[in-house]
Amino acid sequence: MRYSRQEIIKFIGKNGQEKIRKTRALVIGAGGTGSYTIMSLAMLGFGRIHVIDDDKIEITNLNRQALYNEDDLGSYKAETIFKRIKKINSLVNISYETSRFDSSNYEIVRDFDIVFDCTDNITTRMIINDACDKFRIPWVFMAVSEFYGQVKLINPGITACFACYNRDPGEIPNCDVTGIVATTASIVSSLAVNTAVKFILGNTDEDLLLIDSLNMSIEKIKINKNEKCRSCSLHDYKYLGRYYSNLKGIIP
Repeated sequence: MRYSRQEIIKFIGKNGQEKIRKTRALVIGAGGTGSYTIMSLAMLGFGRIHVIDDDKIEITNLNRQALYNEDDLGSYKAETIFKRIKKINSLVNISYETSRFDSSNYEIVRDFDIVFDCTDNITTRMIINDACDKFRIPWVFMAVSEFYGQVKLINPGITACFACYNRDPGEIPNCDVTGIVATTASIVSSLAVNTAVKFILGNTDEDLLLIDSLNMSIEKIKINKNEKCRSCSLHDYKYLGRYYSNLKGIIP
């Protein structure tokens, strides 16, 4: 009965809902996009959700991060959202760790069917990209800045990877510099989860989505695989090296 309003949708049905239930999702980051993503996954009925985030809740987070309130200030985001999700959907097997995702623990991705990048750090995204390419795990990239966002499904061996069309770190500002609002974080994370659901149910959208919530537009950009890509073509996984462990990632 809980998912009956989803199961009557022809695209999902009971078989599709069962596929969603069996999907193991890893969410890296429990901030702006992460909190909305985790909430959506739980409401949709993803059977297994694991959250990684070493950050604690600050007052500046509350303008855009769902499920947190002023009483939570100083608490770990991952632990707090774990408690909230258990009340939203007790059927979901959710777990968490208050650690940082980096090159020292990247192998955790192999235990999941899909990974959600909810970070605001291009170095961390490169680590996610290399790890998922190495173990052939699909992942969803999402980014938010001001009223703008991006979403892309990356399916190793099939689609272009993150390194195919992005330069090395240090060239993209984070939300501490550019700012971010709750509405855009919500829109982008919803589109990211929707993209993942389509993929799980057999409808892959490989395009990069460019979201402009100020002008209410979404543009789809086709990204071709780079045959000379360091990561997906040459399998040079440099971001999995020791140098990229214990790095401070900024979670939106």
